[in-house]
Amino acid sequence: MRSLIHTLLFAILVVIPLHLSAYEFAFITTTDYSTGSSSVIYLDGSYTTERNVESICSDAVARFHDGLVYVVNRMGCDNIQVLDPSNGFSTVRQFSVGTGSNPQDIVIVSDTKAYVSRGNETGLLIVDPSTGAHLGTIDLSRFSDADGIPEMSCMIPVGDLLFVSIQRLDQNNYWLPVPPSYLAVIDTRTDTLYDCDPDAPGVQAVELTGTDPFGELHFDPYTGLVYFTSVGWWGMQDGGIERVDPSTCESLGFLLTETAAGGDINDVILFSPSIGYAVVTDADFNNLLVRFDPSTGALTDTLYAPGGYVLADIEISPGGELFLCDRTATSPGIRIYNAVSGIATAGPIDVGLPPFDIVFSVQVQTDADTPAAATLRCNYPNPFNPTTVIPFSLRSGGMAELVIYDASGRRVRGLVNGALPAGGHEAIWDGKDDRGRPVASGVYFARLGYTGGCATLKLVLVR
Repeated sequence: MRSLIHTLLFAILVVIPLHLSAYEFAFITTTDYSTGSSSVIYLDGSYTTERNVESICSDAVARFHDGLVYVVNRMGCDNIQVLDPSNGFSTVRQFSVGTGSNPQDIVIVSDTKAYVSRGNETGLLIVDPSTGAHLGTIDLSRFSDADGIPEMSCMIPVGDLLFVSIQRLDQNNYWLPVPPSYLAVIDTRTDTLYDCDPDAPGVQAVELTGTDPFGELHFDPYTGLVYFTSVGWWGMQDGGIERVDPSTCESLGFLLTETAAGGDINDVILFSPSIGYAVVTDADFNNLLVRFDPSTGALTDTLYAPGGYVLADIEISPGGELFLCDRTATSPGIRIYNAVSGIATAGPIDVGLPPFDIVFSVQVQTDADTPAAATLRCNYPNPFNPTTVIPFSLRSGGMAELVIYDASGRRVRGLVNGALPAGGHEAIWDGKDDRGRPVASGVYFARLGYTGGCATLKLVLVR
């Protein structure tokens, strides 16, 4: 009886990803810096593209939350534009975050509460994302440089804490970074600054090793660390990919230095403990897409060198592919690489105007919101035939069980069952059931059960 109940419960759980699978997509902001638009690439393996699904501002980035796309229309537009994918990506609401405020990022923590970082203001804005109503601000002026503005930028939530990058760029001196730069930390339960060093006077932020935290903040589920690029002075190799421990509010220094990378590091994304990708700008102001080993900090390969300052955002898709925004004038579009091998697999895919920013409707799972849990990462390859690798990690040692189920919730194959140490692990499924028989093509689910919870991942087997 118990096994029947478990099977029925799991079948209910897996109905949701099946229902949403038709809507899995990459949303791309596109721009020629005078006009802005947006396009969509569907994540079903066909790379079917819908161009110009909705007009947006010419300087915009996007975030995805609970079925909606939130476009942060930055300097000159100063608003949040909310799009509904189920209604043709039409705009369902749009609200100002302050004229001239230059919004940089939005983090939504509930249906009625979100935070908006604003580059030209001293107050981190709190809004109701369902209505656009302003609920208050959190004063970050204590982190300002001489121009009176802290230049807050990208954000990431980790548990109940919100980390906000503070660039400290002197607007009166060519926007040069004024050391030190910080990650300000907000306690989202009280909407107050969190003190990273209670023994020091005042409220302390995370003081960074580098200056000018430039790009998105990412969470690495294998290490539990937040990582991002600190570019310092453009044209000088004084920065790198910086790591911060959110549990101690301390910078751990650079994972990869700009000296080792050969130039300014514009963007970064980690795929596994041994595979990372970065966009680098060399001394001649040419962009390169490079691959590096996060475990050693060593550069391993240059995948793409188009010449010119033409590469923008890079992201890892839920299917384990690297998406790259290539703004080359002659053939702009999205380039796609196998994130395991680094081999180009598609592109450039025409998305209308040159691409600038990418967000996926199905996020690559991290345990940033539940830092004591475990993480089930995207398998590779996916789709696969007949074998796929399923990476997962445990924040602490303990019992773990990894089981493959079919789309109706029936058990197919047990891959892991026992005590494992903390850290990264991999399981291999050969497309067979517990009796060694090959299973049919179709959608399957890997379910990782561990002390305190579970995680589920969709896999596609194509014979």
